[in-house]
Amino acid sequence: MHFPIYGNYSAAERAARIRTLTFPEILSDPLVRLVMEADRVDPLTLESELSGIAAALPPAPERVPAECCGQVC
Repeated sequence: MHFPIYGNYSAAERAARIRTLTFPEILSDPLVRLVMEADRVDPLTLESELSGIAAALPPAPERVPAECCGQVC
């Protein structure tokens, strides 16, 4: 993602440009995999534990896209 360091961006504009990663994206990152390997974290066990936690959580509320009203939601 190209995001200039210098610019007149408000906090809301900067926040709107940040993409949220999903757990599968984070856990498939090569650096994260190396750290997990060094810490002896079993990827399948971690995936199973995270899936169990996610299943126990209530559904997330519907979010309105930021583009609809010009604000970060």
